[in-house]
Amino acid sequence: MDLHSFDRAAPIVEFAFWLGVAVFAMTVLMLTATLIMRRVALRRERIYVAAVALWKPALVAEPAATPAAIPHLTDRDLPGFVRAWNDVHESLRGGTTGNLAKIAREIGLEEQLYRSLRSVTFHDRVMAVIALGHVRSPASFSHVAQYLDDKSPIMSLCAARALLQVDPVRAGPLLVPRIVERSDWSQGSIAAILQESGGDIVSGPLTEATVRAKGEVAYRLIRLLAGVSPASAAPIIRDWLRSPADDHLVSTCLQVMSNQADLDCVRPLLAHPRWHIRMLAATTLGQLGVPGDEQQLIGMLSDNQWWVRYRAARGLLKLRFVGRERLRQIQRTQSDPYARDIITHVLAELALGEAS
Repeated sequence: MDLHSFDRAAPIVEFAFWLGVAVFAMTVLMLTATLIMRRVALRRERIYVAAVALWKPALVAEPAATPAAIPHLTDRDLPGFVRAWNDVHESLRGGTTGNLAKIAREIGLEEQLYRSLRSVTFHDRVMAVIALGHVRSPASFSHVAQYLDDKSPIMSLCAARALLQVDPVRAGPLLVPRIVERSDWSQGSIAAILQESGGDIVSGPLTEATVRAKGEVAYRLIRLLAGVSPASAAPIIRDWLRSPADDHLVSTCLQVMSNQADLDCVRPLLAHPRWHIRMLAATTLGQLGVPGDEQQLIGMLSDNQWWVRYRAARGLLKLRFVGRERLRQIQRTQSDPYARDIITHVLAELALGEAS
């Protein structure tokens, strides 16, 4: 290589050398940062576990066994205490005791939880909202309410539950509009939260919202209302089954109805042109039917759809005044092989379930 070529290559070699040095340095820095973060995480976990172990016995102790002087709650121990606090209250099914309230007052828990609401850690904020619900201080209502519209369904649902625990009368009117608007809220979670609070608090505004609802919102709300307050849902279900409602709404009503007095709205649907409506009507009649309804289910054993025949046979089996032996008698009177076969199938399922 001549001198001129060497001069041109020197900057490239120098750049490659320093690039390698930079990559090596970055690798060392990343490895060091990872090790430090790991050590910090392990230390936090040890502190967390130690705090839970320290405070949980005091929280679950009988009032007479509670120390006269409650230990000072440090900032370091707060996450572990909150975990223990929430665990104890969940074991009480969301309730609380005078002893727990006394401990909360003595350690100034409410103010410490307000600081946790400003934490950069999502988990700490969620746990603080849950804990404030168990504290049940009226002063915390506005602090928790700001999270009711949080973009996270986890945070917003925890806030909804906490508000109902703190002040159900104030919380009810705030919750119903969110239940209507937020399709990301789990139906099961909402139902559990409302049932825990007694349901009556929201049954009025929820009934009004259900009556006004259309489309997908109506399907969601009638399911929820039927779970929270069957008596409030019954007249709406009755009206919707009697009116020319869409098939999806009829299906939903059939799945959630529980009022035996409304079976007159169900029996005409056994002849509905859509087979899935006939199937659901047969299921409902099997759950709620009265003597005489078995004749209509017997007629459906010859339906041209297998699922309709199956639900009719299952419905007959569920009727307390029919049972297994009567179903066998019904089978012997059937001339349609489809009817006989579906009863054989359902009886075989029953025997298999009993054997297992």
